[in-house]
Amino acid sequence: MSAAGSPSVKILLKRKAEQSQSSNEAAGKKLRIVDKLSFCNDPTVTLKVGPDLLPFHVHQNLLCKHSPFFAAAFNGSFKESAGSMELREDDPEAFDRFLQWLYRRDFTISPIGDKQCTSSRYQELVRVYILADKLDVPLLKNRVMVSLFDTVTLPNGNFRWQPSLNCRFRPRSREVKLVYTNTVKGSPIRNFMAAYYAWYRPVAKYEEEHFWDHNSDIPDFLNDVSINLARRSNNRTNPLLDVNNFMEPVPDDGVTED
Repeated sequence: MSAAGSPSVKILLKRKAEQSQSSNEAAGKKLRIVDKLSFCNDPTVTLKVGPDLLPFHVHQNLLCKHSPFFAAAFNGSFKESAGSMELREDDPEAFDRFLQWLYRRDFTISPIGDKQCTSSRYQELVRVYILADKLDVPLLKNRVMVSLFDTVTLPNGNFRWQPSLNCRFRPRSREVKLVYTNTVKGSPIRNFMAAYYAWYRPVAKYEEEHFWDHNSDIPDFLNDVSINLARRSNNRTNPLLDVNNFMEPVPDDGVTED
């Protein structure tokens, strides 16, 4: 009997075949697991935000999937070098909230409370919207708009009011100026600000010069308020009864809020 045909050699060959099959099955299982993982083997990029260039490390594919701005920066013909990018002009706190939304579809924000607390909430929401507008993320802009809408109005369309503080939960002039300085004509958030001032303030307030003088450095805002006042006087439907009047169209590219 040849050595190859001996019982001991056959057993050894069988064991090797079994080990090879087991190894292949394990490798196949590992590949299947990797295919199901969202961030396995996904490269990260470093985004340095604000005047102090605070570093944020983000998964590149997730970032580019939701933001055409970053897709062009990291995948386009003018790729950022070494997976890093500086965003000196942007607000680190707004950027942090953008990342919160990117990874878990929600972000922390100051609660509705007293005047100071609610003013902080408006500032935070407006800054996130402005950033989302720059990064071209309509889903996030719509998420912010829902929060702005809930801050101002009750489900029945009436404005929020806290009698003990004599406080309306309305955006102030500084939030309006921030919006109009950093967005373009026709922006949904501009429409929201102008609609609030036209529909939730007594018409008599606009017969006083104070409002127009106080906001004279925001002429586009005054023009938008005037248009909304005309609609109100013609008994048009209050746009603040439906948040969908201020939502951004979302491209049909498979990216959803879920």
